[in-house]
Formats: sequence, structure tokens, C-alpha cells
Amino acid sequence: MFFLRFCTAIIGLIVLAPFLAYSGHLDSPVVPAAMDSEVLNGKTFLELNNADRWGLITETQAQNIVRSSIQKTGQITACVTGDDANSNKEAASPSARFTDNSNGTVTDNLTGLIWLQNANVAGARVWADALTDVANLNRDGTMNGTPAGDKSNTGSHQTNWRLPNRNELASLTDSSNNNPALPSGYSSFFNGVQSDGYWSGDTLNGGEAYAWIVNLSDNGIMDTAHKTETYYVWPVRAGK
Repeated sequence: MFFLRFCTAIIGLIVLAPFLAYSGHLDSPVVPAAMDSEVLNGKTFLELNNADRWGLITETQAQNIVRSSIQKTGQITACVTGDDANSNKEAASPSARFTDNSNGTVTDNLTGLIWLQNANVAGARVWADALTDVANLNRDGTMNGTPAGDKSNTGSHQTNWRLPNRNELASLTDSSNNNPALPSGYSSFFNGVQSDGYWSGDTLNGGEAYAWIVNLSDNGIMDTAHKTETYYVWPVRAGK
């Protein structure tokens, strides 16, 4: 009987070992780190593997796993081992990263996305209010009762603004900078930028009370926050 219990305990430890060894969130299984060729070929990746590195999905996707593609950020200065700068995954940033459209909007020439020039029209908001702010921006050009400054639709506002997804938010960041983690020279194009978290429109898969944010006060780290917390709202729309 003792031998049987001993064997059962050993088997249990073997099964649990990968999880006991991992000190981060158990949102994803242990997966291998991605190779440069896999990134360049557009394969799909998990958020992090057990070494806090991007990992290639090699097994059946669990229900609570969020898939995304590796983003090429244009980062040049290396901050940590395996980031864009020292793993050569970055895309060359255009010589003029941003264009001021002189109508309350700014085009990111790396991604083609168009951002509201004022990155703090509404103030810090809970996630539900952030969605309402964007809906009001599309309806009457205001956010939380304040004119947002969009005059890009022949002097009026556009009607296709939205909360960015988390990858779109992350595409703005430069983790070699901090407070805020944005490319050098951003202040010539944007105003009201907060060294704090910004809401994305993405809910955590398997945790509907949480949404993804990008924190510009922490080198642009992507994280999740409870939807009752308050963060900032930076609308985006697709470029033409």
C-alpha cells in the first residue's frame, strides 16, 4: 500500500512539474521559444512561454488561450534578451514615423492606422465608459462631454472610430523609452499622452471581467486589468 501511494505521489509531481516551475500566469502551456524564421513566416504565437518569451503554439489550443501574431515593432535599442532589437525581428521604421493630418488626427506611417491626436480627451475611464466614449465620438464628435477635435471628415468628425485592439496599441510603443513608452519625437504629433495604461477593446479570453491594456509607464508592457479599473482612451481607425 505504501509503495502504491508513493508511486501515485511521484506521478502527480511529474504531471505538475511544468506548472510548479513556472512563476508567471498559467494562461498558456509550456511551449518552445519562437525562431526568427517562424516569426518572419507569420506563424501564430502564444502570449508568453514559461520563460516569459513569445512561444510557438505546438499543441491543441486550450479554451482560455489567446492567440496573436508576433508584432514587428521597429525597435532598435535592445532592452532584454530576445526582444526585437537583438533577435532581428523588427521592421524598418519609416523615415517619418508619424504624419500630422492637421485635422485632429495622426497617421502612423508604420502601420497605416489613424489615431486621434488628443490621447486624453475623456480622462481615466472604466472599460464600459471607454466603449461609450468611442460611440459618442462617432455620433457627435465628443468623448465624455468634451469635443475630441476630429475634423477629418470635411470639417466634421469620422464615424468609424473604435477602441484599438491590443496589438494595435502595442504597435505604437517603443520599449526603449518609458514614461511614456512611445517613439522619440511623438510629442510633435500627439498631445495629452498619459504615462499610464490605455484600454484596448479586447476582453481576456476565459476571463470576461478583464480587458487588455498597454501600459506606457512600464516600457509599453501589455497586461490585463479588471474592467472596473480606470485607464485612458485612445481611439483609432483604419487608414485609407
